[in-house]
Amino acid sequence: MKLIKTNPYRTIGLLVGAKAAEQARQINRLKMYLEAEQEPQGDFSFPILGKINRTVDSVTEASSKLNLDTDRLNAALFWFYKGNPITDEPAFDALKDSDFQTAIDIWLKLTGSGEVTQRNCSAFQNLSTLLLCHGLDDSKVDINVFEYGLSLKLQFLESDFINDLKTIATDETFKPTKKEIQLAFLHALEAEIEKNSRISPSQLIDIINKHNFSAKDDFLKGFVQKPIEQIERRIDEAKAKRKLSKANAEKAGNALFEQTKEGLSQLNSILSASNLKFSAISDKVSDEILQCGIDYFQHYRDSETNPGGASMELFRKAKKLAIGNIANQRCQENTENLQEWIDDEPERIKQQRIINDLEKLKRLIDEYEGKSETVANAKQLLASAKTCLNNIKATLGGQDELYLGLSSRIASDAQGMCVSEINKLQEKFSSAHDNNTKIVVIVLLKERVDEAWEVTTTIGTMDLRSDFRNLFTANRNSLSNLKSQLSKTNTGSSGGGGCYIATMAYGDHNHPQVMILRQFRDNVLAKSAFGKCFIKTYYHYSPKLVEKLKNSKLVNSIIRKTLNQIIKLIK
Repeated sequence: MKLIKTNPYRTIGLLVGAKAAEQARQINRLKMYLEAEQEPQGDFSFPILGKINRTVDSVTEASSKLNLDTDRLNAALFWFYKGNPITDEPAFDALKDSDFQTAIDIWLKLTGSGEVTQRNCSAFQNLSTLLLCHGLDDSKVDINVFEYGLSLKLQFLESDFINDLKTIATDETFKPTKKEIQLAFLHALEAEIEKNSRISPSQLIDIINKHNFSAKDDFLKGFVQKPIEQIERRIDEAKAKRKLSKANAEKAGNALFEQTKEGLSQLNSILSASNLKFSAISDKVSDEILQCGIDYFQHYRDSETNPGGASMELFRKAKKLAIGNIANQRCQENTENLQEWIDDEPERIKQQRIINDLEKLKRLIDEYEGKSETVANAKQLLASAKTCLNNIKATLGGQDELYLGLSSRIASDAQGMCVSEINKLQEKFSSAHDNNTKIVVIVLLKERVDEAWEVTTTIGTMDLRSDFRNLFTANRNSLSNLKSQLSKTNTGSSGGGGCYIATMAYGDHNHPQVMILRQFRDNVLAKSAFGKCFIKTYYHYSPKLVEKLKNSKLVNSIIRKTLNQIIKLIK
């Protein structure tokens, strides 16, 4: 616990109640050690509590935090003091020797009766401090130890012997009430818990509710308004999302339920279910979740997406939170109506709706197993399967095993086709012995990688089985790396291997005439030394020519007519 481990008293190495002269001597002593780069020994910093890094500056800063009465008291609440020399001194000696258990045994024996007395009051304070530090560590939490430590601390703070600690820690003119001291302790502890996050506010409240003490009601009131404001903000956010898109109403409703669960639990532990404030805010959450279910159902009711199950789950969650009669009645009526709609939908209709799409997908898979493994075929496969997959998803749901299996199978086949063609081009590049051939292959590889990336992007939007998505992600990363490497490769072409002049003339990279010229390049020119040399020269100069001539309608018209004649010859 930071409040204890970085306590100013610990940094200086003193117990609560040290006189000003003793404090000054200790500070000077510490600074002498630290300036000599030596570790101070024999003080009350108790290394067993955790590592302490003391510097001259940190000692000075700690000293400044003990100037005001308020600061001294706040620090004293989380530190040790000597109230019974007979028992406290042996316990402190044990802690100095890193004998944690002996110190605990000494103080446990004194606090065993459960009653705070003059003889054992310091044992309550000291043992509670030790247990709180141990129970709420930086790396772990022992909730049982923490709860016992807090219980001892609250017993001490509720006793009249808290005045003993206040008297030795502050000036006699400083006179806070018992309630003020308790609130100072609890607010500091609350802030520490919020930073630590290993103990929830609800757990703290559960512990506090087991005890009676002066500041209990005042402290718990502070826990009410904050969660109410947070819950109301969550309701407004869910309402806005629902109105923006009814298709996302289900997500908005489920998110609202999860986001308000902790706050409602916290309020319930403080106010109880019969409290008007609690019932009002709980009914508000219930009403919004219910409305999310209603809007979602109405949006998808006449579509191929079945909204029954999702809306019913939202209705059940809304019912759990409903407290008032109106909220309960509204939940009940909507649940009954939705159940009737669900019961009226025969199972055979759902199966009939997907059987045609299943057959189409099977034929499609068989068809493409006999086709060449190319990026173009992969793209066509995805496009051909998209409608069938969407129909099946709408009927069975996005998480259905059959749907996920089919979607993953199509995605896997498409990805395999892309990988196969890209690998073949890479092998062709590796086996090429002259630069012209390498350049031609690089140009083709860039073109195919760009097309494969489009296919990969499409696959990434599909619903996939988790095991295949891991494989897909690995292949996508490999393709991304290859794409990045190719983008840095200089082939004399800034266009990725397209027929730039033809594309400029016809105005479309995929124009039929451009495709004929590209096929002639790949199937004829690329297979001869002269053709390779021509391709290399073409890609060196064509981008520059396109940049200069792209806006000239006359030149483009002449080029187009010329290319038309050439195409007639090469057909």
